[in-house]
Amino acid sequence: MNPPLFIFQLSAAAAGYNAKVLAEHGFDLDRIIANQHPSQISYGSKFHDPALLEELICYHPFWSHLQSILSEGVSFPLNYISPEDREQDLIFHANRGNHKSAIKNIEALRSIIKEDVEWGFALPLPIMALHFLPNASLAPLGCVKQSLVDVGGNCVVEFRMTHDQTSNLSVNLRVQHDKLPPIRYSFVLMQMIHYILDLRNRHPTTKIYLCKFDIDATYRWCTLSSSTAFESVTMFEDFLLIALQMTFGGSTNPALWGVISETTTDICNSLLSNNYWDHTSTFDTISDTLGSPMSLSDDIPFHQAKELAVSLLVNDLAKVDIFIDDTIGAAPDLGDVPTRVSRAIPLAIQTLRDQPKTKIISQERILSH
Repeated sequence: MNPPLFIFQLSAAAAGYNAKVLAEHGFDLDRIIANQHPSQISYGSKFHDPALLEELICYHPFWSHLQSILSEGVSFPLNYISPEDREQDLIFHANRGNHKSAIKNIEALRSIIKEDVEWGFALPLPIMALHFLPNASLAPLGCVKQSLVDVGGNCVVEFRMTHDQTSNLSVNLRVQHDKLPPIRYSFVLMQMIHYILDLRNRHPTTKIYLCKFDIDATYRWCTLSSSTAFESVTMFEDFLLIALQMTFGGSTNPALWGVISETTTDICNSLLSNNYWDHTSTFDTISDTLGSPMSLSDDIPFHQAKELAVSLLVNDLAKVDIFIDDTIGAAPDLGDVPTRVSRAIPLAIQTLRDQPKTKIISQERILSH
């Protein structure tokens, strides 16, 4: 990977330097990304080369969408907005500022933004650069508090940054939804329940194991195209922030991320049904950390399932499905099936992914500037 031309640090010096780099390239972000390729902000930098993936999944129905995302970045199909309306929208959001939750939880938000910048998810600029960005849109930030339960059953508090891209003339109100790929994940619960009930009906005294894998910072895997990045700008204190990766506020992102997640899921199920895949020799190393399956006490009786009103294809090889970024597997306790499903999911993810999540630049280089 080549070092990026930008400095990813939440400081006035870094913001000024980044604005200078943009100005020297005529504020053509696409040109800058191309000039430093391959780098961590290149399109598809966290995935394997599309030329390699094409040999494996070129016949998948989402391949053309996936190839575009990895080669050109994520692009939102948007309705046209006139320069006059766009300028009024920028002025509206600049005067409005961020949401009250962002002001109330400013310390937590500052920490989140600092981390986003250091990972290369957002590019800091001075506020004055806003009106130099071609076709820019501004979105207010929020910072919400969530109560979660950790693995020990304890209640923990976590803050999440939000991008409100659904106000005034912002991105979400201009999306051409008919040009997006179909969203599949809304059927996951019903599909998995049907599969589990079918397993139980056919195997009344066989244990059924479940597993779940969560992909960290899901949308941050996907680099935005330069035009969409300028449509995803926010402000915080004295900084303008260009989102370089998909945000958690764009209404297009569930469908566009689904291109990756659904393809990964189909790779999982293809592995499970492939007798030539040897799960004992070909697997991702994270599988070694999972341990053995855990089950309820043998004293607990099996609940019986009634026959389904619909017919399903007989499948005793396990089933994998996904809800946005949560991959779910169900496996009957037949031979090595539970182990195979627990190894198929990480292997399928690594089939697409290349670069691990790493901070984008060292402190030594920042100081040299």
